[in-house]
Amino acid sequence: MNHKSLIKVGVSFATLAGFALFSNQAKASMSPSSSQPTTDMADLSSYQSALSASDYQNLANNGVKAVTIKATEGTGYINPYLGQQVKYAQQAGLSINFYHFVHFTSKSAAVAEAQNFINAVQKVTTSKNVVMVADFESSELGSLSKSANDANLAAFDQTLNQAGYSKTDLYTMSSWLGVKIDTNSQNKGWIANWPYSPTGNKYPNANAWQWASDYRFPGSKVDLDVSKLTNDYYLGSVSDSTSSSNNDSNSNSNSNSNSNSNNGNDGTAVIVPGPSEPTNQYSSSRSQSVKLVWRTSMKRHAFYTTKGARYSKHLGTRYDYNKNLPNVTWYTDAHEKLYKKNTGNYAIYYHVRSNDNAHGGWIWRGYLTSGVNPNQK
Repeated sequence: MNHKSLIKVGVSFATLAGFALFSNQAKASMSPSSSQPTTDMADLSSYQSALSASDYQNLANNGVKAVTIKATEGTGYINPYLGQQVKYAQQAGLSINFYHFVHFTSKSAAVAEAQNFINAVQKVTTSKNVVMVADFESSELGSLSKSANDANLAAFDQTLNQAGYSKTDLYTMSSWLGVKIDTNSQNKGWIANWPYSPTGNKYPNANAWQWASDYRFPGSKVDLDVSKLTNDYYLGSVSDSTSSSNNDSNSNSNSNSNSNSNNGNDGTAVIVPGPSEPTNQYSSSRSQSVKLVWRTSMKRHAFYTTKGARYSKHLGTRYDYNKNLPNVTWYTDAHEKLYKKNTGNYAIYYHVRSNDNAHGGWIWRGYLTSGVNPNQK
């Protein structure tokens, strides 16, 4: 998942997708092939905020049936583009689900994080027929026993269930499955495993298999995490009737004068739209000018800078200039080595996040100064 606090490259993404990375093999964006698994579902976060309504329609036109969108992380972060992304997915007729990037290491923390998740999702939809996923890959979870993680996840799910969300699932990397966390009858699993040449179905007993973090759909300029669905568990939100959707919207109208009724038939009533003009900037030439040599996780170190900008993993999307956040301390969780085709040189980029997880991206190592920002407020 691209931006799952670490890039799973993810979610991913994460990627993520932190985001603990799954592969360090160099490879270009993956293009469609008849031998590949199906691309039934894509997962999205604020890192994909530049995608337009037509981009979502392009996903639907190319076989995507569902999206799972990052709603929250920890107890303090909410995806600022969540409402916009739900709206665009709804307009494209995609089934809509949500994920939360987990940091909890106790039952009480699990309950608190679940409540943050619930609060965010309730701001963008009144439907309860969505899958609520625990994105389980952050490095601190690896230091706990499997039994502790299982118990904490049970407390997280119980809080969701008590709020009316009966459909939950567990996203994790294949290397952690049965070692650091278990699937069960309630959480059959959404398993991340990215073979160099994916075929078939590696996890037929799970709900979904995420088989790529760098898939590029025809007509698209960005890489996405894609998954094969083994059943219809993630497709539930498109089966709600129009009348059910309208009832949901109407029941909320008295409590939120800014709510938007759902004009579709997927039972997902958008309440809070996201920003209409994302500030992200995409450059195809910049993305194609570099080649990945390796990418892997790294320990948490503090840095600060006002130089350069923060980018997506292949530098295609520029998220923001670092001068616009002069008082932030950046904390690392991954790094990558890129080959620059136009100069023949190599460059190391660090993936960083602000302490509140509200901002992040890849920054060239040469722009970073070690230590806590002396101007941090």
